[in-house]
Amino acid sequence: MKDKVITFLFVGILFIVGICLFVKGDKELSFYERRKLVTIDKVKSDFFGNLDDYMSDQFPFRDEVISFNSVTQRYLFRIKDKNDVYVVEDYLIEKNYPYNEKEVMSFIDKINYINSNYLRDSNVFYSVIPDKSYFLKDGYLKLDFDRLMAQLSKDVNIQYIDIFDSFVMEDYFKTDIHLKQDSYFKVMSVFDRYLNFGYRNLTYNKNVYENFYGASVGKVGSYVDSEDIMYFSNSFIDNAIVKHLEFGKRDVYDKDKLNDVDSYNLFLSGPSSLIEIVNENSGNNKELIIFRDSFASSFVPLLIPYYNKITMIDLRYIKMDLVPNYVDFKNKDVLFLYSSLILNSSSLLKVN
Repeated sequence: MKDKVITFLFVGILFIVGICLFVKGDKELSFYERRKLVTIDKVKSDFFGNLDDYMSDQFPFRDEVISFNSVTQRYLFRIKDKNDVYVVEDYLIEKNYPYNEKEVMSFIDKINYINSNYLRDSNVFYSVIPDKSYFLKDGYLKLDFDRLMAQLSKDVNIQYIDIFDSFVMEDYFKTDIHLKQDSYFKVMSVFDRYLNFGYRNLTYNKNVYENFYGASVGKVGSYVDSEDIMYFSNSFIDNAIVKHLEFGKRDVYDKDKLNDVDSYNLFLSGPSSLIEIVNENSGNNKELIIFRDSFASSFVPLLIPYYNKITMIDLRYIKMDLVPNYVDFKNKDVLFLYSSLILNSSSLLKVN
């Protein structure tokens, strides 16, 4: 009798789950988990190989179950972080700790090396974007930012552009590591004092996508609300010619990426080793070369109106000794623009 009851309950649960799956339909993407999900098409191609994964991925209320587990750990067991991500009020903040002196010194050596070997005839600057952990209060593990900036000031042989005090926590996405694009308007005049590109108040069209989940969401296992992602355009940006080394011409704003797992890739199509952006309507011959990480993807579009050409180099995806095959540094303005996340993990940069 007991076995019959268990069998009946099991069959009943499968039946209810099946009805729920039929009613709600398959989800193809999980913005919450940052990945593609197994759909019924894969089950049809390999029933026994994919059925378990399909049932797991499409299980009703999957997000709520995962979230309940995360909330239990955070509030019942007082665990502050999960997968090195803090949840502070509505903000997901990725831990950048401990201070890795070897990585920081490696970063310093790398940009000094590039400066002395490739940029002798260039106007060179560097700037650091603080990651969100900079704004954490006492009681959370975070990078020793005072030590970091003192080390940079002591050993980097390049002029520094300080933008640390320009930002507050609200300038960042709640669910992602990056700054909102409109936050960079706050530092345009700061960069202009050094790069002298002639910053002025231009008119922009504000575009809004209302269902943005940042990359930090998939690490915390906690249900969070989506947020807006805004991007700003005008005729200079809309008419700019963008060419990627890997995949040719694209738009400044790749709107197809809004429906991908990482919607932040809207900005300049996401990771790319080398990008050239030409603005034929600039009215000048100014050129800017930026060594950068992903933070610059949303910043650089705002610089397009002021330059005839901008070249973006991401040394995580191309070796420095290959760059001169594509870029002429002579008599150019050069900016190293990196987040403090990269400074503390500079082995990612392929320099020497």
